[in-house]
Amino acid sequence: MERGNALNVIFDRGIYLADLDAWLDGRVKRAQGFISHAHSDHVARHSSAVLTPATRLLLGPLLKKSECRTLEYHEPLTTANYTMTLYPAGHCLGSAQALIESRATGERILYTGDIKMRPNVMAEPAEVVSCDTLIIESTYGRPEYRFPPEEEVLEECFSTLRSWLNTGYTPVVVAHRTGKAQELLHHLLKAGFEVALEASTWEVTQRYQEAGMTFPRHFRMLEKPPKDGEIILRPPGRKKAAEADLPRVRTMALTGWSVNPSLRYRSGAATSLPFSDHADFDDLLSYVEAVTPQRVFTVYGFPHLAAHLRQRGLDAAHLDGQAVQKQLSLF
Repeated sequence: MERGNALNVIFDRGIYLADLDAWLDGRVKRAQGFISHAHSDHVARHSSAVLTPATRLLLGPLLKKSECRTLEYHEPLTTANYTMTLYPAGHCLGSAQALIESRATGERILYTGDIKMRPNVMAEPAEVVSCDTLIIESTYGRPEYRFPPEEEVLEECFSTLRSWLNTGYTPVVVAHRTGKAQELLHHLLKAGFEVALEASTWEVTQRYQEAGMTFPRHFRMLEKPPKDGEIILRPPGRKKAAEADLPRVRTMALTGWSVNPSLRYRSGAATSLPFSDHADFDDLLSYVEAVTPQRVFTVYGFPHLAAHLRQRGLDAAHLDGQAVQKQLSLF
């Protein structure tokens, strides 16, 4: 699906800037491509990949056959068609926005990938980058996805976990192994909890530490049975590996989808709280306003954000023609 205007933007399992021959977060192998962060739905084994050093570290052997060009934030890369500069996106360690400046026209195109505007103790703070054309992910691009203050969510999380521990349950916190798990681990340790990590989450967390990230207290890899008073932290889909055969287990999911009553308990957790590593609807609107673009393309998630921007007088279009439900991830 494409749109003509000043810039030819094509959506085809990733974003392609046809005039500049630049792929952004392509989901299938390309000759070259920018990878915004280390989540599998944004990564392919491109022949040549541009990414931050932290993202390269987190992806480990996945790109062992790729020629990787690592860029520090604010370090420009000049090609025949454009100059690319990366800026923090706040989503997870190493996550980056890409500012692409056309050498022919001078147009400034900003691609955000996934972005989080609220403070993230395990990621570099997102930066506002002015541009002419903004391509922004709209994962939570519907007005009902407005998240409460994270301090309130964490207090409810801690109170619930303490209640479960006091009544003899083993609490299990479910969060993606890269990014959100480390963010929650930091908060849980700071609040005084003992935490054991499922093996794959443990491995990613070791890479965070290799990158220089530190945690408030000691934690360990899960061994069975867990210690008394210990909380298990695991990713979705690893129930058998983490908690099979454990008696009296209570599970908590932390996901932005929990603000939607119809999705709150689809994960099967006993409780679900709205903690996310993405921008909510209001944060997306605020970011669009801050970067002052002349045109906006939204991708993934919901088309409602683009419609709302058009109501505000902006030139905006949603580039993903796939059904919204195909884009939903419970976490």
